[in-house]
Amino acid sequence: MILLLIAMVMATLLALVPLLLRAHRKNQEEKHGERMQALERGLPLPRDDSRARAAGRTAALVPMVTVIVAGVVTSFLVAYRSEYLLSVTITVWSVAGVISLFAITGGSALLGRLAQLESGESEEADEPSDGK
Repeated sequence: MILLLIAMVMATLLALVPLLLRAHRKNQEEKHGERMQALERGLPLPRDDSRARAAGRTAALVPMVTVIVAGVVTSFLVAYRSEYLLSVTITVWSVAGVISLFAITGGSALLGRLAQLESGESEEADEPSDGK
């Protein structure tokens, strides 16, 4: 059964990875074409939102990884019949919850700040007003 699962995962990876790489290359070529057309026409270059994309990915991936790790730790505790099963499990899942909460909150705050910077509101809010 384990060999069958490994074979299925490997077959999926062998099929998906080239497709994902081709799609990424096509996407990069399209972005490059758009940038070149903008340069030729004298238009401003389209903004690259890689920071927002990275913040969103981090806010999504960190909770997923922490929950997977907490599940693995709990599985090992159960498998080896640890005498501290309840206390360690509660601690592991509490830490996973706190880390997930911080990652989601921080990622959301970063996305909001990046949106604010992109819209130009921060320069207006930082300027002192004379009242004139």
